[in-house]
Amino acid sequence: MATDIQHSTRAHALLSASGASRWLNCTPSPRLEEAYAEPPTSTFAAEGTLAHEFGDIGLRLASKQMEQDEYDRLHAELKADPLYTDEMEPEVQKYIDFVMEQYVAAIHRSAGAMLSVEEKIDLTHYIAEGFGTNDAIVIGDGILDVNDLKYGKGLQVDAEDNPQLKLYGLGALRIHDLNYDIHTVRLNIIQPRLNHISSWEISADALRKWGDTVVRPKAAKAFEGKGRQKAGAWCRWCKAKGQCATLAADMVKIAKSDFTDKPTINKETMLLKDSQLLEVYHKIPILSFWAEAVKAHIVAEAKAGKKWDGLKLVEGRSSRKWTNEEHVKTKLREELYTDEEILNVKMKGVGDIEKLVKKSNFYDLLGDLVIKPQGAPTLVSDADKRPALGLAAAKEDFKD
Repeated sequence: MATDIQHSTRAHALLSASGASRWLNCTPSPRLEEAYAEPPTSTFAAEGTLAHEFGDIGLRLASKQMEQDEYDRLHAELKADPLYTDEMEPEVQKYIDFVMEQYVAAIHRSAGAMLSVEEKIDLTHYIAEGFGTNDAIVIGDGILDVNDLKYGKGLQVDAEDNPQLKLYGLGALRIHDLNYDIHTVRLNIIQPRLNHISSWEISADALRKWGDTVVRPKAAKAFEGKGRQKAGAWCRWCKAKGQCATLAADMVKIAKSDFTDKPTINKETMLLKDSQLLEVYHKIPILSFWAEAVKAHIVAEAKAGKKWDGLKLVEGRSSRKWTNEEHVKTKLREELYTDEEILNVKMKGVGDIEKLVKKSNFYDLLGDLVIKPQGAPTLVSDADKRPALGLAAAKEDFKD
């Protein structure tokens, strides 16, 4: 009999798999973060939790690990959540379909294939007090698929050399390798709302070697709070980033033009060279979140009563708003104001109308009235899979 799924009560290890990119690069960071309170759970995180729960019961039903009546009961409970939207189930279904396609293919390759949902993994072989939970794994014919659902619409995440998924793979290997003789581990990240699926393979032997030679020694340092601080993109989610001296020093170096390629200053020009501009450009994301982190820390301390030299806490600007819009409408209508005078009406977006008329009917009904304008040129890494724009097309778009 299936049990109720409680994603929201998942515990977090000091050296969590989700934070692996941080503590593998900056081993003192987990102990530094202990001085900071856990941030309140965001709406986006709670929405992601709900989406995972739909994914879990959907996979259990599809793989016949859950009876229909149990699914119906849990499904009704999840739909009653205030964060539920009509978009959620169709998007999560993309994840369910992806995993079930894996499972069906594994069954065809191997009679002993298995699908495990919400599997607890023990990582203490590599990480002190380490543990985690795999969203869904599929095993068949020596191949272990580790699947991770990411429901958010923020950053696109790739599976290649992803430390979080590699740790999930290590945990699954420890549980299943003796029974299944696994030779290949395939890591899959599914971001349905971004229409993004990323997969990457590593041999089981290479993954174990990474666990032994990289994870174990760095995890030992991180658990004790030892090693050197190191700033980088992984600082984005660190609770100590607003006070981190190493991150600040890295940012100040850029501000002081302490470039790898030193500027040549003469009487004719003091402009940056292309190499120096690129160095600044690549630092813009970390510069931005570092500045916001410093600001957030100072404001939080001021709200808690700290007096900062030269600063004071004041009430911010606000705008008037209605306490009850329906009562306002009623009073205005009683005064014979028309709806055209008091209401703003705006056409809903293409996605909302597509849901209204159903996708199967949408293009027959409205297809000739929909266009998809060309996106504005944007700079990305050479590793991005989108084709590069031609120079002439880019010039024309930049004119707009």
